[in-house]
Amino acid sequence: MRAQRRAADNSQAPRLVVLVGEAPDWQPELGTLLSSEGYAADRVAQLDAVLPMLASGAVQALFLAAGPLAASDLLVLQRIRELSPRTAVVVVTKTPTDPDLKRAFESGATAFLSWPASNDAVRHAIDRGTLLASPASRP
Repeated sequence: MRAQRRAADNSQAPRLVVLVGEAPDWQPELGTLLSSEGYAADRVAQLDAVLPMLASGAVQALFLAAGPLAASDLLVLQRIRELSPRTAVVVVTKTPTDPDLKRAFESGATAFLSWPASNDAVRHAIDRGTLLASPASRP
């Protein structure tokens, strides 16, 4: 019943997830996992390519690989959070101690995943964007 309710609730809402960057090892598996959860996945090569996509309001989350982020990428992350506070920004890494995770969070990331990740972990990471943007969740 819960799965049916979730499917009915999400049938009207856009469920687009954008994978940013060249296809790292985790992207094909993540694309399959997202598809099985009812999300549509799109890919862009550069983080700034997400900005025009946000205008439609259809982007529920974006996933990017942890790694050295240029200053311009950090500014784009901040801009994404300003334009679309309900869009989850999920940093994916195979090494959860990566120092760039701290910089990503400081610039607007809402969650990180250590890859491989379970379906529940991916859903939770996507939902973090909505939870963090909710006025009720702020002190």
